[in-house]
Amino acid sequence: MYVKIRHLTKTIKRKVVLRDVNAEFERGNIYGIVGPNGSGKTMLLRAICGFIRPDNGTVSIDGKPVEFNKKLPESVGVIIENPGFIPSQSAMENLRYLADINHAFDQDEIMRLLDLFGLRNHAHEQVRSYSLGMRQKLAIVQALMEHQPLILLDEPTNGLDEHSVSVFLEEMKRQRDMGRTVLIASHHSDELSQIADHLYLMSDGVLSSSDADC
Repeated sequence: MYVKIRHLTKTIKRKVVLRDVNAEFERGNIYGIVGPNGSGKTMLLRAICGFIRPDNGTVSIDGKPVEFNKKLPESVGVIIENPGFIPSQSAMENLRYLADINHAFDQDEIMRLLDLFGLRNHAHEQVRSYSLGMRQKLAIVQALMEHQPLILLDEPTNGLDEHSVSVFLEEMKRQRDMGRTVLIASHHSDELSQIADHLYLMSDGVLSSSDADC
């Protein structure tokens, strides 16, 4: 199993935010995690990325353990909370800087994604001039631009118009068909049900499989 979570528990300020979470995610599938704000969705994605130290339990990617605040076993494309773009730099400057960290700058793929989300003509504008929707689309581009085998997206369609949501959903199916593992956390169950191979429900830190598996 590509991503394996075993007995994951986390308490923050006396509140249990993850309760004995167990899950397995295989390559080449889209997994939807549906739940309201505060249900634990974001915290679960943060745990998979090694951004938090669990009280108990383990996360592994491709058989290798995820350790708190250390380099992940695999390259991961991530949108969690607010992307850390430099407002005074252009979109392209931000993307180049982020991709160069892993020596993974792919001009053709970046231009494909910018075209796809209607940002190519704005690639050399400062990010501070971008609308909320444009920033969100730029965040999606940066999460996909390095051909990452694992993609973790928290509320990725926030701020997107109807057309952009459709473009995003089609691109997620393309990523899956290329063998990538996609985890999307959202309160938009109607969107996830269109593309997810498996749906999970998150409530009060508990993750459970949904009967609506596709």
